[in-house]
Amino acid sequence: MHARRFAASITLLLSNHRIHASNSEDADTLTSNLIQWVRGSGGFVSDKIAFRHINDDPTAPRGVFAVQDIDDGETLAIIPWDLIIKSPERAAGKVHDRWSHDDCGVIEETLKAMTASEDDITPYGKYLLSQPLNYTVGFWTEAGQDLFVRLTGGILYENNTLPPTDIDDQLIWEFEKVCDGDVTDPMNVQAAMLVRARSDYEYMVPIYDMFNHDNGKYNIQHKFNPYTSPLEETGYGVITTRKINAGEELYNSYNRCNICDGYFDWFGTPEVFQHYGFVENYPQRWLFDLARVKVELTAQDDGQVKVKFLVPPSKRGIDVLSKELLRLNDFANKYQHKSYAELGMRGLEWNSMWEYYDAIYAALTYITESTEPLVDDVWALGDDWWVQEGTTKEGEDDHTVRKTSGDEL
Repeated sequence: MHARRFAASITLLLSNHRIHASNSEDADTLTSNLIQWVRGSGGFVSDKIAFRHINDDPTAPRGVFAVQDIDDGETLAIIPWDLIIKSPERAAGKVHDRWSHDDCGVIEETLKAMTASEDDITPYGKYLLSQPLNYTVGFWTEAGQDLFVRLTGGILYENNTLPPTDIDDQLIWEFEKVCDGDVTDPMNVQAAMLVRARSDYEYMVPIYDMFNHDNGKYNIQHKFNPYTSPLEETGYGVITTRKINAGEELYNSYNRCNICDGYFDWFGTPEVFQHYGFVENYPQRWLFDLARVKVELTAQDDGQVKVKFLVPPSKRGIDVLSKELLRLNDFANKYQHKSYAELGMRGLEWNSMWEYYDAIYAALTYITESTEPLVDDVWALGDDWWVQEGTTKEGEDDHTVRKTSGDEL
């Protein structure tokens, strides 16, 4: 029996923009001041949108909602160049071949924004300062990371069996090695984590980072491509992708946006959790290198979850994932009755880990119970077996395909 219950519809544990304020009024004030600051600095925030708790539940994360009907293609926000946090060299028009240089600058500028004096701190600096501490797995305590890696079937600092295959966050490594950053200082580490979790390209953009992620309900997009547009002239724009009715929530996509070409194919639910700190709602994409299984899960109107194999599954692969289900049961039986305190973890890490456990257990259950015909074709392919025609090619971006030769299984 499955040791923990999972639901067909998985809700967000931790929104990217849950405000770590002492009460709802504090959070409302932070948001209101941020909007007024953008408007007062020459920017635009539509009066047809409001920032509030989902379902008006004060314990729920916040979202951006339409308070009036909004036309297709209508502008929701324009953020002036001067309000965007970026590296000083990027601000001066210099472009580096290596991302690390701009990493250093944007982390340092984010740190400055959060640690400015009371007289100088901006509403965006206060907003960033209010975010939960170290909420992505690459920034958890060592005890929290160790248990999460055990969940995925690996050993800390070595490759895992299940995704995400590597929780080590290279951004904090770059911050220490390339930027000479002090990783013993909690505020420095928090700045690095916020850049990982909230930046778009190499920019920290107020307002833009307040839209929730949902690939099934994605209805906004960039007005200007930050990779190619002169943002110092245009500002950072957000528009709708269809007509929005009053009361609807406005959603972004963190991996399938209109400029997310490099992330579209392989960056799925495990990577969203690793980079942004939450389990996404359906649809979900899962890529299991060890079993050469790649699927998309979508919730149907009747509450059932549909499994779409993006690569034909094999008996060998399904057998591997069935064994992983048994191992996950053993993991839950061993740890679920313990407390996070006795394991040396934080409560945020404990809750987030079990949320991910439920998601991956559900995914493996749906996959292994599928009646899809099984063929062995995938094992005749190379290490780029997971690539779909016309999309990402092996070697681009950050995905590393684990070797899956017969000797390793």
